[in-house]
Amino acid sequence: MVGQAGSGKSTIAYSVAHHFDGEEDAPEILGANFFCSRQFEETKQKKDIIPTIVDQLAHKSQPYANALLKADKFKSVNITSKQMKDLLVDPWMQSVSEHHAGVPPFLVVVDALDEIEDRGGPAFLEELLRMADKSHLPGLKFLITSRPDADLAKLCSSFTSDAICALYDVPTDTVKADIAAYLHAKLPKLRGMPVFNSLMHQADGLFIFAATAVRYLTPRKTTQREQIRLLGELGIHAHGSTVSRNTTASPIDALYKQVLITAFGDLNDNMLQDRLYALHTLLCTQERVSTSVAGELLSDDPDEELMDMVVDELHAVLYVKEDRVLWYHASFPDFIFSQARSGSVLHSDSRVVDMHCEEAIVHARLARSCFRIMKCQLRFNICDLSSSFLLDSEVPDLKQRIQANIGDSLRYSCLHWAHHLAQTSSDERTEIREFLQLKVLFWIEAMNLLDSRARCTPMLQQARECILKVRILH
Repeated sequence: MVGQAGSGKSTIAYSVAHHFDGEEDAPEILGANFFCSRQFEETKQKKDIIPTIVDQLAHKSQPYANALLKADKFKSVNITSKQMKDLLVDPWMQSVSEHHAGVPPFLVVVDALDEIEDRGGPAFLEELLRMADKSHLPGLKFLITSRPDADLAKLCSSFTSDAICALYDVPTDTVKADIAAYLHAKLPKLRGMPVFNSLMHQADGLFIFAATAVRYLTPRKTTQREQIRLLGELGIHAHGSTVSRNTTASPIDALYKQVLITAFGDLNDNMLQDRLYALHTLLCTQERVSTSVAGELLSDDPDEELMDMVVDELHAVLYVKEDRVLWYHASFPDFIFSQARSGSVLHSDSRVVDMHCEEAIVHARLARSCFRIMKCQLRFNICDLSSSFLLDSEVPDLKQRIQANIGDSLRYSCLHWAHHLAQTSSDERTEIREFLQLKVLFWIEAMNLLDSRARCTPMLQQARECILKVRILH
């Protein structure tokens, strides 16, 4: 199932998964699900999809679990084609004869393949389609969603002509009815008013527009008059007319611009720049972090309060869960990272302000912050262990020592400095030289304590490639 950003793919995938996971009056046939997201390390790697599916299926099918026990699980690590054959296809085919007759097939849902990093989504789907075409996988059905992709479309059509359901082919009246039902439930004070119909028109079939508009209108309890006024700021007025601020912008881009104007539109240049730096930092971190960690990465004079204010002001697009700042939908960072889309936002005083994020510049700043934090906090025997002759497993309170001595900002810096370095072409050789001369052994010790020692060599190789690239450019 394909559809443009914000058209409701993930909502449909989640609803289908929830419906078949024991909901009343529905068969409990959900075998497994994997919701891809670039926000989390564990949900953006192609190598993690099959192990997750396999684990969930094994809990649903005892014959499959028994066959899986006999599989060669050691040659399949991180190699998707091997994972698929050794862990999914072969054990499943061995267990098929033991499945009860008449039992409906298990459903496997994989959402947002386009969120897999390094364009791993098409590669994963190709391997899955080839395996399914060869083995047929009786007893399994797959629902997979993605944004439109020429490679995916070509791939699916080469196996079967009816493999793709395109949401943009769904009748417009059906989409509008669904969005209307959602808005009626969320904005009961506006029912039957002309302004409600204008809001429907502006949504233009995009569920993410409707959801973002609802969060924009209802940051807390709001009166009908307040909601109408907020809609007026979007160019949607009480008499039902719509004023387009930018005839070339898509509806969701226009909405995101208004969210930014509402949050930052009355600030002077210095305050606006501070908030944009904060927003760009939150969006460019390699993993989602807390406002306190983001504050330390932003500057050597941490300002967690500023980060909290930015998240609060951008409540329509950002939120905090389990102490990590997340975005509601990937279309928002896509918007911010595009010069064409967010490079010209009309300020409240009619100035045009560039709010887009120049990723290479932000990554350079984040790399320098990581080196700064490691320079200040890394030290010999960072967990104050009493003896080097003890194995880590022999230190009874090692976990508590790690938590006490390797804080969240230092942990982040140790794990991700090389990633940020690789995303920029600026010359950070001074920072790298100081790091290699003074802190690299302490860093390796910290990485070992963080159970990430296997990442040290690839990260140092990545740093070497960055240095060579900079030498060529300069």
